[in-house]
Formats: sequence, structure tokens, C-alpha cells
Amino acid sequence: MKPVLGLDFGGTKLAAGLVDPQDGRILRSLRCDTPNERMADKSLKAMLSMASDLVKTYQNRSLKGIGVSFDGPVEANGRVPRFSMHVSGWEGFPLAETIEKTFKFPTRIGHDADAAALGEYRFGAGQGVKNMLYFTVSTGIGGGVIINGKLHRGEHSWAGEVGHMTLKPDGPLCPCGRRGCLEALSSGLSIARTARERLKQPIPKPKPSEYKISILNDLPMEELTSKTVADAAQKGDLLAKSIWNEAMTWLGIGIASAANILNPGRVVLGGGLSHAGDLMFTTVRKVVKARAMDQTLEVVPAKFRENVGVVGAAALIMD
Repeated sequence: MKPVLGLDFGGTKLAAGLVDPQDGRILRSLRCDTPNERMADKSLKAMLSMASDLVKTYQNRSLKGIGVSFDGPVEANGRVPRFSMHVSGWEGFPLAETIEKTFKFPTRIGHDADAAALGEYRFGAGQGVKNMLYFTVSTGIGGGVIINGKLHRGEHSWAGEVGHMTLKPDGPLCPCGRRGCLEALSSGLSIARTARERLKQPIPKPKPSEYKISILNDLPMEELTSKTVADAAQKGDLLAKSIWNEAMTWLGIGIASAANILNPGRVVLGGGLSHAGDLMFTTVRKVVKARAMDQTLEVVPAKFRENVGVVGAAALIMD
């Protein structure tokens, strides 16, 4: 069977791979850093170069099609990016048309979270259910919705923006410009921000000594990340555990809220923060169990990690 070429335009990395459409195996792949200039034309040039190398090494040089996972929202036609949060110049760019002219194969573009959701549904942790929710919890929070085995993009292709559910109207400012979004409460950036804020506050009572000896106090403010907070929490640091558990509680509330609307058979969690394993899933599952109407709902880790963009991109062309 002809492979699918999956292209993943990320904010910091670019990846391309030939994917077996039967089982999602990556037959060969290439990756590189997103060019320092952070310009669309530079990223496109680097991606087309990797894609050309892969096509040339494939003996038959015939593909089922080309799928593109894009770091930002995409127009409802699945062919044109609306914008990228990290790379300028993508607004309204005819990306699918450009790729089709270069390689002569049908091309479809999807938001990276939509692509990841479809990849996990077809080849990963979403197999075996008809309806699935995917959350990517990383620097920000995104999501994808599968309904009756199909990617659901909504009337104007804004479905799955789970990171921008308002959970705390008077909460912290979100990158989208609104307050109290899930992303502003549970993302990697929000966890790091909360850690910096807590360390600047007066030591709380009645247990000042337990906060004074926090591992986080030994780190320069600019080195505080969600990972350093997670690592400290794993070691039993009380301040880190407080920050982390608060963020995971909000995440559980967000998941349960979305699940109560869509009633998925499974919720799949991916993204960098999901690599914390039980540190994430124990709290999240407890909160979801307490708040979800469907008590059979499963919350599971994603199968794919660094390859989810390429596999998800390939799944787009097969949908």
C-alpha cells in the first residue's frame, strides 16, 4: 500500500515522515529545528527540502497523499492556515496548494491538536471507541474531538479549543487575551508563572519552615518551568506539590466539563506535561471521577510522543 507523507510544522521543530496507512508506523523520518528567523518562507523551504529527500528515497515515489499538522488554527477548507502563534507570515498562505504544486499529490492541512487527535484515534490510545476527546497539555493546551469515528471541526473549524474554556472568570490572563481559561490555569506556562508568583509572596503560616526549604527557592526565577515544578513535586516538595496539584485539579475540572457535553468513550492526554505520568493522572482521574456524569469514562495517556505530529498529519489525509 502507498505510504502517506506526514509533515509537522511545529513552533520549535519541523518533522516529516513516510507513514504506513495501515498501522501508523513511521517508515522513515527527518526533523530539524524551526529556522531562527521564525518566518513562514524559511520554515516552508526547510520542510520542502526534507519532504523532497524522503520522496526521493522512496523507491516507487508514489504516495497516497500528504497530510500537514500545523501549529495554529486552519481555515474550514483544510487548506489555508489562519495564523501561527510562533512563526509569522502564515496568515492566509496557500500552503496546501503550494505543496500540491511541488509534489503533485493531494494535500490536507489540520490544526496540530486535531491531527494528533485523529492519529491517536486511528493508531494509538483512542482505538476501540467511537467518540474520543484529545487534550494536549504542554506550553499551552489544545484539543481535538472525534465524533462517530470522524474528526469534528465545527461550523467554522474552531471545535476542540478546550484550552479556552472559561473556568475561572476572574482568573489569570490567558495568551488569548481573556481571563480564567483552562490554559491560563493548567498549562506549562501557567504552572511556571504560578511558581514565580508564589515564591515572591510572604512565607505562609502556619508552616513557614516547609515552604522556606522548598527546592524551588534555590532556582533562579528564569529557570522555573513546569518541569522543575514537577520534578520538585515528585521529590515531595510541599510548595511544588501545591502548585502542581492545583493545576491538575483545574485540568480535571476542564476535562469533566468537556466530557459532560460530548460524552466521549475515552479522553486521551498527550503533550509534554503528560510525561509526568502518575503525578498528572492520579489527580486528574480523581477529579474527573468526582465531576463526570459518565462514571465509565476513561482518561488515558497518549501512545505517541514526539512522533504524534507526523502520524497525525498522515491520518488527516486518510480521514
